[in-house]
Amino acid sequence: MSHFIIKLKEWYFNWSTVVDAPITNRMTLEELTAYIQFQYKEHGARELSKRLDRVERKGTSAFLYESVEEVISGNRAGENETELTMDEIIEQYQEGI
Repeated sequence: MSHFIIKLKEWYFNWSTVVDAPITNRMTLEELTAYIQFQYKEHGARELSKRLDRVERKGTSAFLYESVEEVISGNRAGENETELTMDEIIEQYQEGI
């Protein structure tokens, strides 16, 4: 399974290429850092600064994509795997939903 960090506006998500959608709710940078450290332990924390550098530069930590717009194009994040806009993803993946 391939997943990586994306940033939509000021929000961070863990994105899966298997489901073409976020696999976490939207997070602040602080929440993302805590999530990565919890999920991936020492290795995740060690690699996080490099990943975040890519996120801040192009919107995604993925090597294969040049922009976050490219990542979310054709996503299946909506109901019945419908494609959502950036704003709709941010709205759909709020905490508590």
